Amino acid sequence: MDKYEDKIREVVRKDFDAKVLEIKRITEGYSHYMYGVKIDKNPFEVIIRFSNNTDKSVSLLKEKYVMDRLREKDIPVPKIYAFYHPEEKKEDGYVILEKFNGERLDLVWDSLSKKEKIQITKELGRLLSKIHEIKLPQYGFIEEEGNIDSELGKEFKFRREGEKINYSPFLRQVLIQGLKDFARLLSYRIVNPKFASDWMFYLSTNLHKIEFKKEPTFIHGDFMTGHIFVEKINGEYKIRGIIDFEFAQSTSPEYDFIKLHRQGFFEDEELKKALKEGYGDINEEAVEMHRLMRDIGFAQVVLDSGNKELAEKTLRSIEEKIKRK
Repeated sequence: MDKYEDKIREVVRKDFDAKVLEIKRITEGYSHYMYGVKIDKNPFEVIIRFSNNTDKSVSLLKEKYVMDRLREKDIPVPKIYAFYHPEEKKEDGYVILEKFNGERLDLVWDSLSKKEKIQITKELGRLLSKIHEIKLPQYGFIEEEGNIDSELGKEFKFRREGEKINYSPFLRQVLIQGLKDFARLLSYRIVNPKFASDWMFYLSTNLHKIEFKKEPTFIHGDFMTGHIFVEKINGEYKIRGIIDFEFAQSTSPEYDFIKLHRQGFFEDEELKKALKEGYGDINEEAVEMHRLMRDIGFAQVVLDSGNKELAEKTLRSIEEKIKRK
């Protein structure tokens, strides 16, 4: 028996005064344990997530803050039926969420007509545009209670000896974040030294492509078809909701297009046009640079999981792309 089944029955009894009819483990996602649960009272079906990570940048308390903030902007996030966050890690925290009507977009995407894909892609653009209207005070990872963990101000400093030399706060935040991933990757000592030097040269000579001088922008951080729920209403698909906010950040809006870029939305001219019609102007060069930097991080994470084959495949793909540019 799953170790959380008794806990699920306990919280359903406590928060709904109801009985559990069915428990189904949801295996997608990485940060928390998640279950689809049917109960004998309204709302009859819920999603229960148990905390599996105490890091403030991916915790359930962080996700609650994000969902509350997005709900204020009428962005379709799950209702929170119950939430428990222990002050001390002596037991599991949990959140009980609304189960959206409709289907996950990634599960129906291949069955859609081109016209339907174009229509939904416009809706995706509109949704992202609405999310990106939220501005934040500084760059960094959003944490619990809306605090932001920024690299800025953490540096060791000498007393002032000369004139102040200006730098880009955005680039400093993004580069420290990206180069930490690269340093972790190099520590495995399997990376070709020429690739390492080629990547650093490419990155340093293309910083102008990702430079961002506007207000720090709220981003979902993991915006992809697998986190979007849609439902066909009167012959047209509508977005019913968006989920999974543990990677929400304060950065440039182009970062939020990384997963759509991986999923081919920028390779298909009709879909790219539809995305821009829904969203507005998109800095494609910045999207591509952010994706390359994120792919470095992805290679490190999968290597850490033991998947050397996928890590090497990802690095080869990066190598081919920077050679072509």
